[in-house]
Amino acid sequence: MDTLTPQQKLVQVALRLQRVAVPLARTYMARQAELGLAKVLTEERLSSLAGIDASLAAIDALEALDAWHRAGWERWMVEATRLYTAVLAEFPEPQRALESAPLMGALQREMQARHRENAARDDWVDAARRVCALARRGREIDAHTPGIVLADDADIAEFERQLARVDAVAALQQAQFEERAARIQAGMDRLGAH
Repeated sequence: MDTLTPQQKLVQVALRLQRVAVPLARTYMARQAELGLAKVLTEERLSSLAGIDASLAAIDALEALDAWHRAGWERWMVEATRLYTAVLAEFPEPQRALESAPLMGALQREMQARHRENAARDDWVDAARRVCALARRGREIDAHTPGIVLADDADIAEFERQLARVDAVAALQQAQFEERAARIQAGMDRLGAH
């Protein structure tokens, strides 16, 4: 016989989902750190064809890691929705609406945040690839001059635009990280209140 109240079941579901989400996030962060993304757009890398190839390989690996992570989060969201919906169905009707609105709103905000984070990452990848392409074109024209070589003034201007784009995305991703940390803390605080 089930002795847990629907409210207690909601807390159990949240804890169960957390046990999946936290390792997924930690694995992603650990694998991302292994890619050495901080080196991708350095002068050292962009000064040789081999370095550019290494940077492009890291970007390819990042895209594969992102695909894995996105698929994991999509499965998590489907499971979260399924589990929460089942427990919410156990509440009497007036309380169901009161419990459902903030919970489903939180899931919706999570999906929207994921979409914004994915779009930012895609923007970073695109800008980084463009920087590598410009460096490659310059290096193919001049294989002997030390440092980053760019083909012409138009490529220099485009290189600078893409690096500014990378910097803007990095600032956006930092803000998104801080927003996510606040959402997680708020969720943990709500769990503690139950």
